[in-house]
Amino acid sequence: KGLNVADNMPNLNWDTVWCATEGYPTLYAPYNVPELKDQTIYWDGSNTKTAPTEGSGTKDDPYIIRTVAELAYIFGQGRDNYAITDGKYYKIADGITSIVMQPEAYAADIMALSSAAETKAYFEANASKMKQWLYYGWEGSTFCGNIDFGGATVYGIYQVSSNNAGFISNVDAGAVVSNLAIKNSYMVSQAPKADYQCGAIAAVTNGSGYGKSANGFIWFNGCTVANNYMYNSSTSHDRTGVIIGASGDMVYIENCLVYGNNATYGDGVVAPIWSNGYNSQ
Repeated sequence: KGLNVADNMPNLNWDTVWCATEGYPTLYAPYNVPELKDQTIYWDGSNTKTAPTEGSGTKDDPYIIRTVAELAYIFGQGRDNYAITDGKYYKIADGITSIVMQPEAYAADIMALSSAAETKAYFEANASKMKQWLYYGWEGSTFCGNIDFGGATVYGIYQVSSNNAGFISNVDAGAVVSNLAIKNSYMVSQAPKADYQCGAIAAVTNGSGYGKSANGFIWFNGCTVANNYMYNSSTSHDRTGVIIGASGDMVYIENCLVYGNNATYGDGVVAPIWSNGYNSQ
């Protein structure tokens, strides 16, 4: 007790945690520790999928996502495992503002790209060094949860796929994706037939006959898609869109911003922001 208390309790951290007063010691608020902000996380290209453990998955206590391996886990569940994300809530950890889907060595160059043309040129020139983001066929996976990216920007998705191409391959009834930006990414579907989709946020939204086999609403809110290159070798003009490749559920797109993208089909036709696709409602 008192201003000289540090002399009697030298093992406590008196620089950043405890503060001597004329009374009992108090904690600095908030502990005088620098706030974690403007963090960037990276992906090493591994197939590691790690279940998030922080939080309980409820609206009031969402699972906290701190690594790309955790994103791979929730977006890469097979359609028979839809219950893993169905009705669950997820949130990107506070302070994470950038998610680079490539090793750190390439991050600065990727984040500096300023147009779809620059994005295309960079990824094609460096294709042998780029890490492929996971992808699945249009029935292969499903995400049914509610994920809030908190304004984080995803950079550098690279896919040259024989199936779907998109950050999330399949979203299903009940899914909500909010406050996400996808920029400077390269997504190509070179499917051998016209059944696969390409879209920056989601390749496809499942209809009632696929995924968890249920109709429902899917929401994309507060999202930005910018300076991406997207290409689908298909000439079926209902399989590619800037935000969503094709939809089989009832979709709401609100407060979203789209600019600077190049999204085309194999015959050169420019894709719309959202392709209605099959079984639209």
